[in-house]
Amino acid sequence: MIRTRYLAAFLIAASVTVAPTPCSAAGQGGPMPPFARVYLALRGCTSCSHCRTAIRQMARSSSGGAQARVSTDAVEVRYAKPGPIPLREVIRRLAENRLHDLTLVDVLFEAEGTIATTPAGATFTLSGTEQTFPLALEPSLAKPGLSAPVRLTAVVEGWRGKGALRLVARDIRRET
Repeated sequence: MIRTRYLAAFLIAASVTVAPTPCSAAGQGGPMPPFARVYLALRGCTSCSHCRTAIRQMARSSSGGAQARVSTDAVEVRYAKPGPIPLREVIRRLAENRLHDLTLVDVLFEAEGTIATTPAGATFTLSGTEQTFPLALEPSLAKPGLSAPVRLTAVVEGWRGKGALRLVARDIRRET
């Protein structure tokens, strides 16, 4: 129930700003979405300034130069330009935090890239990089022509263990 609630909130937040509007796509105003975002759902103390500062510093220090924003129940790490994303490090830093009352609940990843399908499974490759992630696609999302640039929103699995991270697609939009 908790995971479903956080996932629904993240998908709503991501869908509000993920698609460029016609005027922003033409450069006439409105911000374009960043290259990539990592949403980390939190449970616990995020209201006091000490905890919010510590959370922001943890996210920034492991993000490789991205911006971090803390809300009452999540951290959003924004990558403005294409480049490798240290996803495992960003997640690990918050998952293994030592704050008295803070737990990482869920992780959502949104980025520009391409999807390739092979007999071994699907992969997602970040635009402008060679960084790839294994990808689980539901049949309803597996559409022809996915090798074109897309904006993927996916839940990150495998972060609780030491194995590889895996993305589970929740939304795929063609980039224009």
